[in-house]
Amino acid sequence: MHRGRQRPGQGADLGRERRSRPDGGPPVPPVQPRGKRGRADAGGRPQVQAAARKSGPFSLGRPTVSIREAALALLAGAVLCSVAIPFVIAAQRRHRLGQHVYEDAPSSHAAKQGTPTMGGLAFVAAAFAGLAISGFAAPERGLFCLVALAAAVGYADDLLILKGRRALGLRARWKFAFMALLALGYTAWIGQQPGIATENWFGRTVDIPHALWFALAVLALVGTANAVNLTDGLDGLAVGTVIPALIALQLPAAASSIAPIVTTNVAMSVLGACFTFLWFNRHPARVFMGDTGSLLLGALIAGSAIASHLLLLLPLFGLVFVVEALSVMAQVASFKMFGRRILRMSPLHHHFELSGWRETSVTAGFVACQTACAAAAWLLWCTSNVRGAQAP
Repeated sequence: MHRGRQRPGQGADLGRERRSRPDGGPPVPPVQPRGKRGRADAGGRPQVQAAARKSGPFSLGRPTVSIREAALALLAGAVLCSVAIPFVIAAQRRHRLGQHVYEDAPSSHAAKQGTPTMGGLAFVAAAFAGLAISGFAAPERGLFCLVALAAAVGYADDLLILKGRRALGLRARWKFAFMALLALGYTAWIGQQPGIATENWFGRTVDIPHALWFALAVLALVGTANAVNLTDGLDGLAVGTVIPALIALQLPAAASSIAPIVTTNVAMSVLGACFTFLWFNRHPARVFMGDTGSLLLGALIAGSAIASHLLLLLPLFGLVFVVEALSVMAQVASFKMFGRRILRMSPLHHHFELSGWRETSVTAGFVACQTACAAAAWLLWCTSNVRGAQAP
């Protein structure tokens, strides 16, 4: 028998026809094509998942992680930093500007007097490159605004020190107030995303009340920014501990069971800049990042964790920063309550320095601890997620 030409799409429709059962029972539901299978409703009828929302000017969306874009952002950040840092060094030396060493610093830090600072400006340029590579996507725009404004607060602090108007820069209460405002703004913006308060806890999803999540997010942003700022006290210490934290935070974001609000390109471009900056900042440092860089990096770490639903795991991925901040709080509390100090000097890295450790040894030890903590947190996350996926 002559067979007519098959209509377009007819062959594809044959597999979806309702098939009759040999025993005369109800017909078998049609098989959904691969990639369109969704949850079944109460009647057992399959539902095709809704398409992703269109990205508008204020829509966060949920784009996928592009390995090619992430690699390009990493490279762009490294190249931009290698160009920007020599310019910053030359400009400050030409105008005879440099870091002021405060009076209570260890005596070994006297040699750091006059070292160019504000190297964190290179991180801003790198972050903008990552934003451009992402096509100015809404999630990346939000993170870029956060880190750029955090860098602006740090820049004002550094500028006051360089101009000699205040040896310690911005007053602590003003710096805290500005960072709190930034944290409130970013958290309010990203909090519009449905499901943002669902956090990843080692393979389990935890739904946090939105008000509690909001408070934790603001605390994480302000706390992490200040903790990284406190860590920036030795050559290569802050950037050396930030690198493993950023790497470890980006890996779960790419394989999370909860779809992350992807901010990979901005984070990867700054990560690339960190690798280059470490070359200039290693002992003896040729340039410091200043508060311009430390506040930016702290805001970036916390902002990335919030967007990736890793807010509850942030202390594990950045444990060294937590310990550094706690050492300062414990020192202040002990002195005010009992009139004595528990450390030779805070933050903790200065205690080891005054205990006879070489600066390079302290830095190497802290970087090794941070790398181990970040790797352990990532391995625990991977193991628990694999077990969660295998559970019936």
